[in-house]
Amino acid sequence: MNTIEDLRSGHFKNSYGVEGMLITGDPNQKRIIDVSDEMKELVFENVKMAYYKYNGMSGDNQAEEEAYHGKRNEYYKTLDRDDRVAAAWTLSKFEQKLSREVSGAIKEKLPGWSAGQEVPKDILDEIFADEKITSLMTEDIKEVLNGSALQVNEKQQPREDQLLIGQENIDGVKEENDQEEDSEKRSGRVAFNQGKRARQLASAKNASQVQMVIGLLKKDLSDCENGVANNMCDENEVAKVKAMLQKAMERLSEVANVSEEEQKGGDSFLINMLM
Repeated sequence: MNTIEDLRSGHFKNSYGVEGMLITGDPNQKRIIDVSDEMKELVFENVKMAYYKYNGMSGDNQAEEEAYHGKRNEYYKTLDRDDRVAAAWTLSKFEQKLSREVSGAIKEKLPGWSAGQEVPKDILDEIFADEKITSLMTEDIKEVLNGSALQVNEKQQPREDQLLIGQENIDGVKEENDQEEDSEKRSGRVAFNQGKRARQLASAKNASQVQMVIGLLKKDLSDCENGVANNMCDENEVAKVKAMLQKAMERLSEVANVSEEEQKGGDSFLINMLM
């Protein structure tokens, strides 16, 4: 669990327990660095699964997501603290690059294709065996990514294949500012950060705190609905947000008449808002 002092001192830990995953505005953190071949292979296999199993969209298997990002975070723990955000940035950019190349190759073979539409397995087999894709695994990652269009101007709207490391992303990287963008964008996908919102809602002890969570959920709902409209997620994500919104409304009724003693626990709520 993080404290306010952890946030101020730079010892902030993300939801995977990795220290140093806080972006402070230092552009040196958003840089491309060397990463292990094992991590490149992990990203490659995850992108393959996204296309073979989910047609370029986010899946609904939370265990898969937790296993994938758990392995990435275990890797970050082996690095110097000052390199951890940069490693997350690098792997995310590499994932975007792979996804963009695969999507482009699919569209060459299937004009008009968009994420979520089925792709024949033989076409995917051909694409993932193509040297244009496999060479990305053997080339120097700095050569692959540096100077590319994936260096994001954060004032622009994200493209379909971009991940913005904003607030807390899939690897638990958190921006120092408090703007909320917890609907995650990855490999042309938008996903609802269900676990985080559940923790926040569970720790809310009074109506004001529950209303704060409801406000964030409404933003999540808008993001996911826009994601559906732009083929960046499916209706499952929208359904998840709506289900939690219903729980939040029920929680609001529960705390409306609680005693002052029962309303204690503001520190727990604040910590969950920071995590």
